[in-house]
Amino acid sequence: MSKITDDLKIDAATPRRGFLWAATVFSIAAIIAYVFEEDVILAGGPMGYAFLLIMLVLLALMMVQCYRVPRLGNRLLGYDVVILNPSKKVKSDVQYSAGFKFETGADVKRMNSRRKQARSSRKKLAQVTRDMQKEQAELADSKTE
Repeated sequence: MSKITDDLKIDAATPRRGFLWAATVFSIAAIIAYVFEEDVILAGGPMGYAFLLIMLVLLALMMVQCYRVPRLGNRLLGYDVVILNPSKKVKSDVQYSAGFKFETGADVKRMNSRRKQARSSRKKLAQVTRDMQKEQAELADSKTE
């Protein structure tokens, strides 16, 4: 079983040549759009031409980036389950700010206060429930007599 997962991890870490082919296709499409600039402008206007050219260039660059960074490209292909590590259990007393862990005294005090208040409210509710059950039992006993 581990050999299969190791093979999947190796397969997920290898770059795909398909991304280079896709980048080539987008680059050629951008060159063709540039060559036939007048026809494209007549068909879609200058904003349409600019949008088409920018999108083709950005798509070509994205495909090259997907080839250069296999983790990114293979994630798009569905290898994200293999690539991503399962997240570790996050502690409730540690917070993240801008990527750095920090825990202030005020945060710990606030968390302890909430925990103590929750415990106190549970005890009070349990006592009220016991009292209600005792009253119901007394009423049931008095009706049977």
